Amino acid sequence: MSTDPTDRDDGVSRRTFMQTTGIAGAALLGLGAGSAAAETSELDPTFFNWRAREASKVWDRGYRGRPDRTVALTDSGVEARHPDLGPWNGVRATVRDGELVIPKHEQAQVPVDAGESFSGTLGPGTFANPSQNTHEFETPSNVEGIDATMTWTPEDVQDNGEDIELYLDRRVDGEWERVAASTKGTQPEEITNYVAGGERYRFVVETWLNVTCEYELSASYYRLQGEFVADDPSVVFEEVGSGADDPKTVGWFDAGPRYGSYDEPRDPNGHGSHCSSIMAGTGRGSAIDPETVTTEAPGEVLALGDTRQYEVEAEAGTGVFGSAYGTAIEVLLQGPDGASLDTAEVGGDTSLGDNAVVEAPAETTGTYTVIVRPVGGEVASTGKVESVSVGAFQDPETTNGDRTGSPSGLHTGVAPDQSLVGLQGLSGPTGQLAAHADAFAAMFNMRAVNMSWGYTGGLPLGSVGGILDTIPGGIKDIAEAGVLTCAAAGNAATPANGNGSPAIADECISVTATGPLDGLSAYSSGGIGGIDEDDDGVYMKPDVSAPGGLVDDLVNAAQTGAADTPEDEQPAIRDYTGKAGTSMATPFTTGVTGLVAQAMEEDAPASIALAAPDETDIEDVYRLKQVLLATASETALTAAPYHRAHPATYDFGGRDPYEGFGRVNPDAAVDAVTRELSDSVDAVMGLNRPDDARAVAGYVQAGPGTVDVSIAFDHYGGGNVGMTAGSPHVDLFVYDAEAPASNGEPNVLARAQGLQGEASATVAIPRDADEHTLFVVAKLVNVPGVVNGYDVQAHCTLDVATEAGFFVAGSREDDGSAFTGGQTNHVQLTVNPSADSQLRDLVPAEWDVLTEYSDDVASVEERDGVQYVSFETDAVADTETTVEYFVEAPSGLETTRGYTFGPAEVKPSEARGWVAVTGTSETDVVVGAES
Repeated sequence: MSTDPTDRDDGVSRRTFMQTTGIAGAALLGLGAGSAAAETSELDPTFFNWRAREASKVWDRGYRGRPDRTVALTDSGVEARHPDLGPWNGVRATVRDGELVIPKHEQAQVPVDAGESFSGTLGPGTFANPSQNTHEFETPSNVEGIDATMTWTPEDVQDNGEDIELYLDRRVDGEWERVAASTKGTQPEEITNYVAGGERYRFVVETWLNVTCEYELSASYYRLQGEFVADDPSVVFEEVGSGADDPKTVGWFDAGPRYGSYDEPRDPNGHGSHCSSIMAGTGRGSAIDPETVTTEAPGEVLALGDTRQYEVEAEAGTGVFGSAYGTAIEVLLQGPDGASLDTAEVGGDTSLGDNAVVEAPAETTGTYTVIVRPVGGEVASTGKVESVSVGAFQDPETTNGDRTGSPSGLHTGVAPDQSLVGLQGLSGPTGQLAAHADAFAAMFNMRAVNMSWGYTGGLPLGSVGGILDTIPGGIKDIAEAGVLTCAAAGNAATPANGNGSPAIADECISVTATGPLDGLSAYSSGGIGGIDEDDDGVYMKPDVSAPGGLVDDLVNAAQTGAADTPEDEQPAIRDYTGKAGTSMATPFTTGVTGLVAQAMEEDAPASIALAAPDETDIEDVYRLKQVLLATASETALTAAPYHRAHPATYDFGGRDPYEGFGRVNPDAAVDAVTRELSDSVDAVMGLNRPDDARAVAGYVQAGPGTVDVSIAFDHYGGGNVGMTAGSPHVDLFVYDAEAPASNGEPNVLARAQGLQGEASATVAIPRDADEHTLFVVAKLVNVPGVVNGYDVQAHCTLDVATEAGFFVAGSREDDGSAFTGGQTNHVQLTVNPSADSQLRDLVPAEWDVLTEYSDDVASVEERDGVQYVSFETDAVADTETTVEYFVEAPSGLETTRGYTFGPAEVKPSEARGWVAVTGTSETDVVVGAES
């Protein structure tokens, strides 16, 4: 497919599949790393990190996160010495005697003359069937803790980032309960944990690798001497606020799992700090000093050997940046001594108007130089520099970044005023979080937790993740405590290998990655299906896509320091680095979750408002999750040239295997819960990313009767309006804001396609229903002739009206929620309108309506991916009318996904038009291989 959006047919297929190629994933799901214009001296937000630019649309609405609410992460750590992520308030949580506590005074460990020793042979194993040995033992009565160390031979048994894992379980009420884990990826594996005397425990040694090894496991006991004093949990938010000196990281939990054991927030890997910075960094380390900024738009071609150079005066303790837009250019930053400090370049296919950004802390006072030249330096041909901005950062100690006030941080996170909680490690602390979810939620006012990690390569079809390990069940425990989990789908490139644990958990939001113009990355995993760990029901993943960067266009966020090196022996910890991966897309979504949670707590109507964190439960989590999924936008057409290996498909508001429900939209999500719609409102959606909106949303409160919504295209605006080749395709949706579908998925009450820029839908609230809150969302699907990256905005009018007088209720029954390819489904619709009405149903185009076996069917009409099935029998007023028909599921692996049926619609008269029947929408999953 051409990467030039002007070099394509206007009839780009809405369902195009391409060969999947890409790079393999890792346990941590991120990858390393015109005419001249006059100069100005002011902040130009177009040079800011795209993350900050997009988030600022929500900041302008009054939401930046709350310092008395947190987002958490289980990861390699949090570098709280970085000004974007600190300072730390000194609160360290631990589990003591089965309770989550904050130690005020710890006890000393005194060795006990007792221990355990085990050895064995382990392996081979597979991902679907790990090899496991267990060693049971009873603790002496006088012990209170255990230190365990495990080594193995051969030492190089790990070859794909996996190795031999060690777990500690306790026997409780006849069941084994996991209390500690060590999954470092290197040896030795070590566990230090409290134990009770005179109790049954066991070590579990496990591997997924197709190798055999010999291991040695030894453990010694200790008792605790002195007095243990637990602090009052109120200390967590004692000094919290939005100032530069106020705590940002308000809690630290490290049980000594994969990345070491630290008493303070540290990050030996850097992955967790990068993720923390994306979701909630304050931007203090990159707050631009407007007095030092030089911005110009030379719009010139740089021939071989040509450069543009800019000098920046900076004081020690601040920093320097350079940002340039252009084509085939690179930017260099040199220190006062001429040493190279940072480089970046604009790749050949990253976007139409991408920028290269360099920055570095100023270690000494002096003159720093920013150089712009063609990519390749001396061996380059030509490049074009469109615009450049250079300047110095402020001293982090003198600013609060973007926690409040006007945006100033070059690399600010999505929710800059939300506090952070770090849980060091991957599956180990996730298990602790799950086991003590209520305590974590209440102690830290936790709204969401980020998990940018997963089992390398995922699991076969993602389907066994809910059965083989305890993580998905733990995610449910976390949700029941009122905390939403956002998890990375993985970097395995193909749908068959994507969405292993934890992203496979049905309660979480699974996130795939896009580039700067919404194109799906080649490395990003898709998803096939998952099996619920409770009832064996089948569901689909992923849920949404979000910006995670491309391999040649990395995401900039905070860089960690050397965890074990004192500050006076290492460079300043205020730098930034680039990574790409679903790891980076997930914290973007987690940050958005924090913003939406704030909006729902402070300004949403009572029917969908969030209570305080210690009062929320899984139903609140599902309502919060639905907001993000329902306001996401499909990118099949707007980002068509930018999808790297597996393009998204147009699914009329449904889920596809590569982007779920679509690109997450922070502004639309916040508007959905805070913007009440009535009469007519302007709806402007566009393609100029990240500044334009992809969707427009709000809520409606209505009692029994009908809610009529419509959208009509008015005109185009923007500098590239002349490239448009017809009216935009805008789809319109009405969702049940109070009652999401299963697992927090969008509950569609009505949907209408606006292929020519006009769409209308009507929902009937049953006569015996109370006032109900609905979401209304209009989504830009396509602008003929133009794609993302061009300056085009579609101006529309969104109308909402409520009326009493017509009512209808209904239900749908079929043979199940999961089907194999070619399997038949028997559908029954029951409706009860208040007036005689025509009746029709909406069926996905991929399913075959078996008219020869469906006597009630009068006709089937297909329009752009949807079949409208009309029936011979009209629905009778104030009577339950039932019709039935048969459909056959599509077959072939490429058809494996979820398909939305309904809602059914009735038409009482020509004047009123079609009315959606609540309770008649359902999503069925197809596993496309024929049975």
